[in-house]
Amino acid sequence: MSGAAPMWLMVPVFLLQALVTLGRWMLVNDTRADRLINRASTFSAVCVFSALLDTDLAADGYASKVFLVCGALALASVYGLAELFDGAEPAAVRRRQWAYDVLAVSGSVALLAGEGLAAPATWWRTALWVAIFQLPMAAAGVRTVRACLREMPRTRSRLERIAYSALLVTAAYWCVAALFAAATSVFDGVAYPTKWTVTSCLVYLFVAMLTAVPLVRALGARSGLDYTGRQLRTLHPLWRDLTAAVPEVVLRPAAGRITEPDSRLYRMVVETRDALQHLRMYMPGSDSGELGIAAYARRIAQAVDAKAAGAAPSVERAARENRYAGQDLDAELGHLLELAKAWPGAVSEPARANRR
Repeated sequence: MSGAAPMWLMVPVFLLQALVTLGRWMLVNDTRADRLINRASTFSAVCVFSALLDTDLAADGYASKVFLVCGALALASVYGLAELFDGAEPAAVRRRQWAYDVLAVSGSVALLAGEGLAAPATWWRTALWVAIFQLPMAAAGVRTVRACLREMPRTRSRLERIAYSALLVTAAYWCVAALFAAATSVFDGVAYPTKWTVTSCLVYLFVAMLTAVPLVRALGARSGLDYTGRQLRTLHPLWRDLTAAVPEVVLRPAAGRITEPDSRLYRMVVETRDALQHLRMYMPGSDSGELGIAAYARRIAQAVDAKAAGAAPSVERAARENRYAGQDLDAELGHLLELAKAWPGAVSEPARANRR
């Protein structure tokens, strides 16, 4: 068993977890799973703060009582999350979570009755300790391992496989550690936590880093620095100019603004595609020597100018221009991004002068 974690390790881990928890409540709190993770993270952070206030958790002090109750509530949230991850119905998990919380608080209060943690070990205290701490953690580990093994073959992304693998190893450790602690409690009496070990501190840090991954993605989406944000910035000048030329293709959201980056990108692709479909009727014929995306961008710019000048549309001309229509959204997005990169050169002043 590893020794007690030093304060220089405990304090940074607590601060990291507190920042991640606060950020998740603000930015990653949409689904039932998100809220369960945030609840478990909050209760865990309070536990660690209690351990920082009083490193002797075996004593029957205020810090040890807070540590015990919040630890039980954190485990109740973790089990609810594992149940949800293992395929349980979200509505049923939400109903059962109240029962898990009540059992966790009731068991903790029973352990704190009388002399509290300073009371001598008895069979019922040992059984209650195992029931509210070791067994839920072991069960949560088993359900999480099962869910990871089921989902890993279905994943396509390398990053997702790495995340599932990390979660699988962590859940397996939870299960083994909980069963070992349960066996120790049964044979040696109640084993209340007397110190936060280096091992538990490092595992806690690893879990904090796993829960921080969605937060980092949310921050990237908010700042526009993620992959979708970069695509939005690349596509925006083309979308802006084409929808200004053909404003009737702009989709008006039914309720409120579209704020999700993926939704905005999908909307921009659809509107840009529809504008191109309309502008094909104003596009001049292509010379045999003009091939490639840059020449196509110049002809679209000429179509924008022709429409603005009041030129008559031509259905026959539109029928000939369909070469950059993607067969699916990903292919279409790829074509539009290529076109967007060539667009600034097509609408530059020298290009406009040549078109005149």
